[in-house]
Amino acid sequence: MLYFSACLEPGMGTYYFEVDPDGIAFRQMVMEEDGSQVVSNRKHEQFHFMLAEHPIDVTDPYYEPIPKSLFEELWARSLETTLKEWNEVKLALSIGMEVEGEIEAFFPQGTLVSLFQDQAVGLADTAALDQVTPRERMYPGYKLTATVKGYDELNQWVLLDHVSKHNK
Repeated sequence: MLYFSACLEPGMGTYYFEVDPDGIAFRQMVMEEDGSQVVSNRKHEQFHFMLAEHPIDVTDPYYEPIPKSLFEELWARSLETTLKEWNEVKLALSIGMEVEGEIEAFFPQGTLVSLFQDQAVGLADTAALDQVTPRERMYPGYKLTATVKGYDELNQWVLLDHVSKHNK
């Protein structure tokens, strides 16, 4: 992975990206001048799940390479702000538990699902979801049922398995 920062417009904060060699963003943060932040692993009231929708042209002079350690330090600080809630989610949503939710967004890592229980974010395998859901039905708001198979500590997401259409 490659790591970059950018100040795209004055007053818009500093953007930080983790991208693959093709410029596809996997994680993204915006650190605002007032200290607030928008982070791609959590739904933001105004910006939803914010992640670059197109590959980043890392040759563009806006993007400055940064050390992985800087990105990880900023990401870890962000995770600390929601650690209490994340630990509560893991206690409430145990492995093997059936959960319900709805599709929120499609990321390179998979399909993000807002879980109705505990306001958690789940991650479903998009290819597996394709197997049980016609593509024309896969859209934000589509309701589904799944089983908790684990936890993604890096993003504070609940990993989902056995995804199927929500029948209620």
